[in-house]
Amino acid sequence: MSTATLYLDPVAPTAVAVAPPRRRKPMSSMQMLRTAMLDADEWVVEFEYSDSKGKRTRRTVSPIRFAAKDRFLGLCLCREEPRQFYLDRCCNFRMVRSDQIIMPVPIVPLDAPTSSDDSQPLAVEV
Repeated sequence: MSTATLYLDPVAPTAVAVAPPRRRKPMSSMQMLRTAMLDADEWVVEFEYSDSKGKRTRRTVSPIRFAAKDRFLGLCLCREEPRQFYLDRCCNFRMVRSDQIIMPVPIVPLDAPTSSDDSQPLAVEV
């Protein structure tokens, strides 16, 4: 049994039952892409992408359309060019309001740099 709250309207002296607010499910990555495609003036998506060589980066993209079941075409706001993105290489999607983006968006590398000589630790400037 759901609980309802009764409110008394001061203008109309009748009680009104109001259901508690529903919790929204988080949007799936496909829903985020579709939303950004339908309202491109309002939304872009940000996600982590692994290229064919395994290099991981964070990208900001304005999705255009699905090219196939496994990929979509989008304007990469980092490279300022249309690109094709494979869905199985994308993760951690997040929607961003397009008015918060200033192009070009930097490509953020996610993998830590490795040294060619594993015996020497990497120098870190503080």
